[in-house]
Amino acid sequence: MIYLPDTNAFSAHLRGKAPALSARMKTAAEAGELRLSVMVLAELEFGARKAERTLGTSRFVERVKMLKRAVEPETIGMEFCAAYALVRDTLEAAGQKIGDRDTIIAAHALSLGATLITANVDEFRRVPGLKLENWAN
Repeated sequence: MIYLPDTNAFSAHLRGKAPALSARMKTAAEAGELRLSVMVLAELEFGARKAERTLGTSRFVERVKMLKRAVEPETIGMEFCAAYALVRDTLEAAGQKIGDRDTIIAAHALSLGATLITANVDEFRRVPGLKLENWAN
């Protein structure tokens, strides 16, 4: 099984705000099943820079650096292109668009055959064929 956590899942984990989620991530990482999307990493890097600029703290910056060392970022391959086109076209045709970054993350999960880990199940539920789990519960 491959698990691809969404930005909200990794963010909660890095902030230490979801012990159950962190425990599941640790188990998945130890089993070699945890993946880090480059899109999620980009969002985490932005959050770290913003926290450093606005709060003057580098704690989150250090946690993101540790995450990159612990989990190799998963690049976007050729399979992603077709998955992205399918997801975006399907959702737009149904009048059920989701955010641009969420579309990318959903397509990345589909292209990897991964289960997306997210607290934002309602938004991602619109993506046909996307496997979802919420580990924050």
